[in-house]
Amino acid sequence: MPDFVIRPQAQGAGLPALTRPQPKTPWGRWLMAAAGVLIVLGAAAFAGRDQIRAQLPPAWRPILSLDTFRALIAPPSTAARGTLPDQARLEIDLDASRIELVDGRYVMLGEVVNMGQAPGSTNRLKLIFRKDNDVLGERAYLLVEGPIGPGARLSFRQALDDPPSGTTEIVPAVE
Repeated sequence: MPDFVIRPQAQGAGLPALTRPQPKTPWGRWLMAAAGVLIVLGAAAFAGRDQIRAQLPPAWRPILSLDTFRALIAPPSTAARGTLPDQARLEIDLDASRIELVDGRYVMLGEVVNMGQAPGSTNRLKLIFRKDNDVLGERAYLLVEGPIGPGARLSFRQALDDPPSGTTEIVPAVE
């Protein structure tokens, strides 16, 4: 039978290593105090916003509304993003569009919607054929439709070539 020897551990051997504390600078205390003062002032302004609003000139009163605050921190709306005021923004409405097999050919039945502020026309329909995240191919078809007024829709029908084998997803766009 083997003999086991149990040796006593050295004192403090199982403790984590000790490090010296980092010297504290007064800046940390100043920053914490400033943050505390800002929180207290913000809470007081929120609690007394009606009294503060009454003291402001009429032109400044909307500044303290929650809608103004939400507009400042909210992401820009899709209507405001990427559209100049006097331009058309034509998109395919994916909810109203579909691809069907008609007489042995694939046909895209869809709607183009103008999300911009000016009338616009389409030039071509561009399709990207994908399998998961891989692009299998792209095709462009002549699609001259329009003019489409702001907020208006226009239906279209386009016969397609056979998609590349393995296609699981078709991403349409108009130009």
